[in-house]
Amino acid sequence: MEPNFPLELQSESFKILSSNEETAMETLFSHLYDPQQQQNRSQALTFLQCCKHHHPDLLMIKLFFLLTSSPETPTRTNAARTLLSVQPAELWPKLRPQAQTRLLAHFINYLTEETSIHVLRLASTILSQTVSVIYKSQQHWNDIIEFLYSSVNSNDEKLIEFSLLVFSSLSNECRLSLSNSLNDRVRVLHSTFLASLGSRNPDVQVAAFAAVVNLICLFSDNQLFHEVLRAMMVALFALLHGFERSYFKSAFAELVKLVSAEPVLLKPYMSDMVLDALQIAENCGVCEETRRLAFELVLAMAELKESEPVLASLPHEMVVRLFIVPMKTLVLYVKEDGDDNGTDRGMGDEKEKGADPENEKMDDAYEFVTKCLKKLCVAFGGTKVVSVAHELLKNYYLDSTDWKMRQAGITLLSEIAKEFSDEMVLKDNFLEEIVTRILKLCQDSHVQVRLAAFTLMEMPMIFVQAIQILYHHRFVHAFSIALSDGDNKVKEQAASAMLYFLKNTLPESLSLYRNVDTLMNKMLSLIQDKGNAKQRRIVLSAFNIVAQRCHEVAHKYFANYLPILLEACSDKNSEIKEEAARGIRIYAEFGTPNFKPFINMILSELSKLMKDRNASNSSENATCDVAVSALGRICEFHRDSIDGSTAVPAWLSFLPLKNDLDEAKIMHEQLCLMVARLDKDLLGAGNQNLVKIITVFLEVIEKGDNLASEETINQINSLLRQLAQNIPPNTFETILLSLSAQQRDLLLPFLSSF
Repeated sequence: MEPNFPLELQSESFKILSSNEETAMETLFSHLYDPQQQQNRSQALTFLQCCKHHHPDLLMIKLFFLLTSSPETPTRTNAARTLLSVQPAELWPKLRPQAQTRLLAHFINYLTEETSIHVLRLASTILSQTVSVIYKSQQHWNDIIEFLYSSVNSNDEKLIEFSLLVFSSLSNECRLSLSNSLNDRVRVLHSTFLASLGSRNPDVQVAAFAAVVNLICLFSDNQLFHEVLRAMMVALFALLHGFERSYFKSAFAELVKLVSAEPVLLKPYMSDMVLDALQIAENCGVCEETRRLAFELVLAMAELKESEPVLASLPHEMVVRLFIVPMKTLVLYVKEDGDDNGTDRGMGDEKEKGADPENEKMDDAYEFVTKCLKKLCVAFGGTKVVSVAHELLKNYYLDSTDWKMRQAGITLLSEIAKEFSDEMVLKDNFLEEIVTRILKLCQDSHVQVRLAAFTLMEMPMIFVQAIQILYHHRFVHAFSIALSDGDNKVKEQAASAMLYFLKNTLPESLSLYRNVDTLMNKMLSLIQDKGNAKQRRIVLSAFNIVAQRCHEVAHKYFANYLPILLEACSDKNSEIKEEAARGIRIYAEFGTPNFKPFINMILSELSKLMKDRNASNSSENATCDVAVSALGRICEFHRDSIDGSTAVPAWLSFLPLKNDLDEAKIMHEQLCLMVARLDKDLLGAGNQNLVKIITVFLEVIEKGDNLASEETINQINSLLRQLAQNIPPNTFETILLSLSAQQRDLLLPFLSSF
């Protein structure tokens, strides 16, 4: 959509741009760049956009004039900044040919006279954009090529840096056009670039890096490329030792760019470059930023298909060193968290980002480490990576005397397992040795290591699943011990890992454990201690799973557990109430005689939970569904202890369940069974509840397999056909009239089939 600027503003902008007066433009610069004039910046930007839209030629000429003619360095600087902000490549085509010619000629003269290197650096970008748009339009500017060529070979370091910067930022179209112009001068440029890479001026060196990378197509000859690359590596190490933080970073970034752009040219040198990057990354005297930057070179190679055979041929010792580098970063940023006994980011604990600078550093370090490990995994493949990981975990990390190393080892294990669980499980001796160490870490002397170990055990990976199947008894024992840990977060994490374990192992696995009484007593103790809400919910859920899978155990602990469930039904936390209702539903299914004395209390608590049926909180609605399910099981298995004529219709009134889909499938299956046996309490006197039953069936069918299993859906279809066949027509007409139009449309196919 075209911008709509007021005529008054258009007129004012024309007046200012066509005038020889500079005061208005100086004011514009002040509003744009002076921090004390920020309140006027929006208005200044609007004025500038109006100029660009309605008077692009005048704007280009005005800014160019101020850049090349003003005696004041700040004015020339601001003119260059403004010209870049409005993008000279967009303004240049709007100039008339005569104006373009005058500007080009004036520009070259100006460049030889400019004294400020800062302004020249800005001007280099302006020139490169202008040259690029000229060559893109199939035009040429031979004078500027000659100027750049002579400047880069001059003794004036300002002009050398300027010309290198221009060469470094020319567009691809421009480079292709210029390659023909410069082809006969390649060897001279080659010598010049080598000299610039070896300059004592670090600004010239860095500019030379960028220029070489951008014009590398000129030096594709093997000998020329070899000499250029060698000069770049020598210059890199010189910058590393002399100007590490600023200049080295810029130069090395250009080398990384070269790896991605020209992998074929670099292939013969990749092994040496990996070694060079390692030497930098392993240097204790460099800062962490430099260490990471050096490793980016390895990561860039890891992403290239051309580097696959090179990386595959690296000796084992070098691959080990490559994995150690990011691990050092992780160890460096692991911190003692004494305030809240929490884990750090090393195992994915989701602390709130930005809470403090230390957490941000840890987040950043963890992100870097995981990126490195993932790319190294892809580059080297499962067999080699698992072998390296096995060596590192045994010899360096998991048995280290430094707790930070042990925790970092768990991170390494988890990241490798995400990629190569199968290889880890199948490798000889790996699983047994690592399991032994993990179990030891579950009782580590440092709280953060214990937390990390239990966090690992609930990660959804084949590696963890294999441990659950093969070593379930040893880990249930470890969980049981940890439930008595002195640190509350360890208790919570252990309980969470145990819950994950219980949910993802075969039902019979738990029965193979028999200290099960110890486990149940510890869980009961945790529930009764009333720790934090999350710990009480996790333990309730775990207890429910054990109770459902081990009926004998459930019967044994019924008397102690049911009062806890009844009390939890009144908890403020909806998730705790939900687990309490689920526990009642599980116990109701057993039909135990011990259930009968508590029936009235149970029905009272369930009634309270079912009142929240249409709450705005989805958790409350889910809790209501579980409570309805518990009532349904009581109606099914304890009918002799309740008034079925009241309780069953009450249960029916809450169907269909839609919030807790697992409970929904259980209840809708139960409804089918009760209808099939013509349950009198369900149908009601004179089949008065039949309309509700049919309505529930139709709603379940409408939702498909979300609310019922495929088997239950088929059973509902069969029951509807039977009802259509056996109920008198006049009764069915009454039923049809009570349904909505959509429900009637769903029901009619069952009627028409007979």
